[in-house]
Amino acid sequence: MRSALRSIRKGPAGGAVIGITADVESRVNSRGAREERYFLKKGLADAVGLAGGLSSILPFVRVPGEAGAVVGGLDGLLISGGDFDVDPLFYGEKRSEKCGPSNWARTQSEFLLLAAAVRANLPVLGVCGGAQLINVFYGGTLHQDIPSEVSGALAHSQKEPHDKTSHEAAVTRGSFLWKIIGAARLRVNSTHHQCVKELGTGLRASAASKDGLVEAVEGRGGFMLGVQWHPEFLVKNERHLAIFKAFVGAAQKRKM
Repeated sequence: MRSALRSIRKGPAGGAVIGITADVESRVNSRGAREERYFLKKGLADAVGLAGGLSSILPFVRVPGEAGAVVGGLDGLLISGGDFDVDPLFYGEKRSEKCGPSNWARTQSEFLLLAAAVRANLPVLGVCGGAQLINVFYGGTLHQDIPSEVSGALAHSQKEPHDKTSHEAAVTRGSFLWKIIGAARLRVNSTHHQCVKELGTGLRASAASKDGLVEAVEGRGGFMLGVQWHPEFLVKNERHLAIFKAFVGAAQKRKM
């Protein structure tokens, strides 16, 4: 027991605290009662841990004051993906028939958290739907359904397991992402049917698939990065792990 406690104490107690946005699900417990529960797929928290950070799962916030209080205890914000679409009303478009279900409570919460993180100059990383949310936050738009809107598009919703890659992304030389991974091309996985259409103000595309669709967006100052793929499932590859290491490193630098 004592040796186990000593091992725990050797963990990264002073590591950067990374807040990861959660989702909510409704489940029936063993006694037959229906409950709503916050949850997070463990891959993102595991990737943050591999990079030396400490994960904090963030429940929904409802007003700016709550968001500010939450962000005040963080060193970085990670906006996760989810099985829903950002409602087109957030970027001024009518919903197409192919647009998936939305999650207003979560989307509004993530906008509030992102706004608070920007005000506090926190490093921000968005994954899949998180990248899309960053783009919409800055006034950009989305393709509501790639297969029906983009002629000649690749299959961006792979059937293979998420730890397998399905296509290549070309990384813009000189971009922030390029400096992080040290390569102009990267094999990625692909599990989405929406993506960036028009870039948000102040953002630039730093990676694209061969069909011309945006695979990564980044800000022009500080750590603001959104990747359309799921690098947390590919961390055995050092280039994908490097994204989390750079993010946690930026958070740690801010903490110090």
